[in-house]
Amino acid sequence: MKQLSSLVFLFLLIGCNSEADITDNLTAPETFAFQILDKTTGENVFTSKKYDPQKIIVKNLDSHDVVKHQFISDNDLDIIVLENVGRDSENINYSINIDDKSLFELHVDAILVKKDLDFEYQNVEITNVVFKRDQTSGVYNILASLD
Repeated sequence: MKQLSSLVFLFLLIGCNSEADITDNLTAPETFAFQILDKTTGENVFTSKKYDPQKIIVKNLDSHDVVKHQFISDNDLDIIVLENVGRDSENINYSINIDDKSLFELHVDAILVKKDLDFEYQNVEITNVVFKRDQTSGVYNILASLD
C-alpha cells in the first residue's frame, strides 16, 4: 500500500507543472463572423441578392491557398464565418473576395494576450474597408462599396 501511495504521489508531482501557462490550455482559436453591408443603404448584400454567396472565395495571401469558410444563411442572417483562425499559423493574412474582387483583408497576429479576465489576439486588423464590430454579437459589419 505504501508503494501505491508513493507511486500516486510521484505521478501527481510529475503531472503538475506550477510554471504552466494558462494559454497552453486554450485550444479553441477564435471564430470570425462577417456581415457584408451595402455602404450606402446598410442592407446585407446577400439578403438583398446583390451578391451571390456561392461566389465567396477566401484566399490565404501568403500561400495563395483557398481557405475553408462557412456561409450561414439561417433566418436571413447571411454571414461569412471563418473558424479555427490561428490554429495552424500565428500570422494570418486573408483576402475575402467575391469572384475576383477583394472586399477586404483580414490580418491577425494570433498570439493570445491577457486583457482583464479574458484572452484575445494580440492584433486584429481589417483593411481596405470601413467596418464596425457589434460588441454584443462579435460580428464584424463590413461596409462595402458596390461599384
